[in-house]
Amino acid sequence: MLGLKWDSVDFKANKIHICNSILYSPDVGIYEDTPKTERSNRYITLPQETMNLLRQYKVWQGKERLRLGEYYQYQGYVFTQDDGSPMHPDSVTDWLDKFSKRHGLPHINPHAFRHTMASMLYFNGVDSVSISRRLGHAQVSTTADIYAHVIEEADKTNADILSDIFLKKA
Repeated sequence: MLGLKWDSVDFKANKIHICNSILYSPDVGIYEDTPKTERSNRYITLPQETMNLLRQYKVWQGKERLRLGEYYQYQGYVFTQDDGSPMHPDSVTDWLDKFSKRHGLPHINPHAFRHTMASMLYFNGVDSVSISRRLGHAQVSTTADIYAHVIEEADKTNADILSDIFLKKA
């Protein structure tokens, strides 16, 4: 998400285009690159509520740009450091770690949100191909391998649903 730019946000279609990533290396610093696989370059539809939040955030960011004047070097990123430059890839992890400690929560890795989304989709009957595409996995088998335990649990839920349909509601 740190590579997301405003020109990749389609407010009319409620989609974002995942086509950039932000990386860091000690010899180069923070830099932009393309996603690691062809499938990683993808469009993702977002809920209207999320798009509304992005609209509000864009307005706030625009006001901040005006307030900060020349200090803010606009580069088009949605999520930036206070001067408009791209965020360090570890900054979200660091923030979540501090948030967790401050509120007595266990460690939360940003990647956990991705796993939660995939798990929620599986438990709501979404097929592996659709989930794999949303995650940007090059192969559906990658998604199936990573989420095998979730798929198994969802299948148990599916069996209970079928039981309810055929045996209890007849």
